[in-house]
Amino acid sequence: MNAAKTAFVLVVEDDPNVLALVTSSLRLAGYHVRTAIQRSQVFAQLDSGLCLAILLDLGLPGDDGIQIARAVRERSVVPILILTGRGGIHERVTGLEAGADDYLLKPFAPEELVARVRAVLRRAPKSGEPPPQEVALRIGTAHIDIASRELTGPQGNDRVTEHELRLLLALCRSEGTLGRAAAYRAVFQREWDPLDRSLDVHISNLRRKLMICCDDPNLIATVRGKGYQLRGAIQLQLAKPLK
Repeated sequence: MNAAKTAFVLVVEDDPNVLALVTSSLRLAGYHVRTAIQRSQVFAQLDSGLCLAILLDLGLPGDDGIQIARAVRERSVVPILILTGRGGIHERVTGLEAGADDYLLKPFAPEELVARVRAVLRRAPKSGEPPPQEVALRIGTAHIDIASRELTGPQGNDRVTEHELRLLLALCRSEGTLGRAAAYRAVFQREWDPLDRSLDVHISNLRRKLMICCDDPNLIATVRGKGYQLRGAIQLQLAKPLK
């Protein structure tokens, strides 16, 4: 088999001992493995179109693994499994909000590493298969059509802006509280500026529209010191696959 055309798992790790453990474990499990320690190497491998998943260390020399994860997620749906010794809640939340699919704390057992890789690959779109298309969002009694941005509810109709739609989708995907920095990045697609109050304006406008259409002022709750959270039943509707 031509190695240049073989699908692989990319390991981004600078510690030689950890790298040896990860690569040997994956190869014993039947995976082809490539390695990288720099951002340029990561994207060169990603652009090959053969990368199955990325195992990403956060503490890279001269770079930030979180920023690499965000950059990867902006251009690819390839699964990202973070490997790190940073075990705090803040670090884990930051990694997941950056686009990681899973998080494994060092030191780890080889069996768990392989099981986590298999799990993220099972959840990933199959090779050549586009990811499911999101077509609508339900929050309580509110229904938002993603293509048209039409908001409908029992009390009336309105239309959300592109920024408001991005915010709603980020809240839906967060499966919990969405931090202010993550909400800002989702809406404006740039790093958080704590002095910029534009996010508050969008939150206020969206609450007003939801109140008018659904008569419910509590669909978007502020979690003091943390961020925002959707309240009520939430459903993200995907397009049905063609037969």
